[in-house]
Amino acid sequence: MNDRDFHEEQLGLFRAFSERLETIAANPGNENLSELANRVRSLAAHPERLLDDGPPLVARFLTTTPQLAGEFPRDLLWYLGAECLHFMPDDEIARFTALDEARREADARGERFNWREARAAQKGLN
Repeated sequence: MNDRDFHEEQLGLFRAFSERLETIAANPGNENLSELANRVRSLAAHPERLLDDGPPLVARFLTTTPQLAGEFPRDLLWYLGAECLHFMPDDEIARFTALDEARREADARGERFNWREARAAQKGLN
């Protein structure tokens, strides 16, 4: 899995999160999430801005709606980095670091790397 493939996989996770957030925001009592869901949808439609605009938007989501933190994929916290890493414990960061290093090493050797399989085999990652 090269960087482009990895980016596409993470973008797919972000798009799925965007759809899930829109569904949640549409439920009665969640009207206050509509503006945030709109910003996430807009960002999902403009992936070239994801690494720049994503971290503060995700940090806002996790700070203002901690009860929904489980809806946000942990992989994306790692991928987006920056302030998103503040929402990850050190041991989880270490596990994602090891996964990312393994991915890059496999790419350098020209080998196929399946992020999902390697992640599933990694103990301590939900």
